[in-house]
Amino acid sequence: MIMKISYFTPDGFYYYVPDQYAEQMNKWRGEFSDFLQNIEGKHPFTQYTEYIDHEGKKEYGVFVRCYGGDDFADWINVEKLNCRGVYRIPAPPDDSEVALRIDF
Repeated sequence: MIMKISYFTPDGFYYYVPDQYAEQMNKWRGEFSDFLQNIEGKHPFTQYTEYIDHEGKKEYGVFVRCYGGDDFADWINVEKLNCRGVYRIPAPPDDSEVALRIDF
């Protein structure tokens, strides 16, 4: 099965998903989202961001979540499959072959 992951745009990245895992992808997306919500502080899926006001003073600094489709695929492979089952593939000629679309 082909899965397309995009970021609320028509463009995206395409991933091969073995058919036996196709039905679990939406469930795993929810679990990945829950995982992301529980991250605190420095983590590979976070990035430190500061806001500096017009006088050059830091108003706040915070870790924000920073992830993409490859991170989701890697999380599935490590946490669910314990192997490289889901991986990025070249874009097909058109989206008619896409069986699952996920927007982050």
